[in-house]
Amino acid sequence: MRRIYANPLVILITTACLFGSGIALAADEFFAEAVAVEDRSAGELARAAGDALTRVFVRVSGDEQILDEAPFNEAVQNAQSHVLLYSYQDDQAGGTRVFFEFDDAFVRSLFRDHSILYWEQRRPPLVIWLALDEPFSRRFAARSDDVELLAPSLERLELRGVEVRFPLLDLADSAALSVNAIWERDFDQVRRASARYGTEHALVGRWIDLSDGSKLVDWYYVGPEQSENLQFRATELSDIWDRGVDLAVDAMRDSLAVTLQQFEMSEAIAVSVKGVKSYADYRAISSVFDELGQLVDLRIDSLNGDTVIYRVVGVPSAEQVARLIPSRSGLLAQPVTRRGELELIWESF
Repeated sequence: MRRIYANPLVILITTACLFGSGIALAADEFFAEAVAVEDRSAGELARAAGDALTRVFVRVSGDEQILDEAPFNEAVQNAQSHVLLYSYQDDQAGGTRVFFEFDDAFVRSLFRDHSILYWEQRRPPLVIWLALDEPFSRRFAARSDDVELLAPSLERLELRGVEVRFPLLDLADSAALSVNAIWERDFDQVRRASARYGTEHALVGRWIDLSDGSKLVDWYYVGPEQSENLQFRATELSDIWDRGVDLAVDAMRDSLAVTLQQFEMSEAIAVSVKGVKSYADYRAISSVFDELGQLVDLRIDSLNGDTVIYRVVGVPSAEQVARLIPSRSGLLAQPVTRRGELELIWESF
């Protein structure tokens, strides 16, 4: 059974918001979170709101130390004042959770006012290739056969706000990437095999079982152009996965997050889009840029032949504007040569 409550500070919440589909009450679940509670007391509700807002801040920033920043810590202490709506939900195990939707405008303004890295929700997925060294062979861990082994990765990736994809390990995967290639650190093969799953980001693991019950673990984050490595010895699966997931997600955040700036303090970036040859092209490009409107101030500056020039305010550099352009959007960013100028090439689908 679920009961839904509107925050008294929210003037209007429509019936459609309240009686939407299941847990998807929030217009944007990126700013929503569910937390287990012991009871329905006011004190437990306040605690859960703080926990939920903490998780939202960690997800949005990609930084588990975000509460070290005083404004964010203060916001968590007053989390209920930033709730748009909340609902109690009974789960199948007999427990109770509270689902919170937070004010996304407040969250963005907090990041903008204090120039904290902001990692927006259109994130690429992470594919996991885990190679196991067993007594008589080496093999890839499969989601169908190694459920308990892989399960701890899911919770950690959900907390960090990144979608995970496990390879099918079918004939196509076997042809693209052999388990021996993992041991040989052939990351070009990893990149080619990962492309099948719609991403340029992979977490690659090499695990060796030791006689004392521990594991020798090699984690590699393999990105579009770089790789990072972490090697250690551990026993607990949760610890092994936490460290591997954090290696990959931290690297992804560092290459994809942006610093939001106050509009009046930010210099304009000129973004030219070349190859706009029809009204259909213009509509398609506009739909991409419209989604950036909550993060930056964006307007058309000029039209010249097949080139549309936008003026973008709200981030410090052309490189960071490029980070906001979704992959596979049809817009290809060219190498940045000037801090205040970005060139995009439109390749219609």
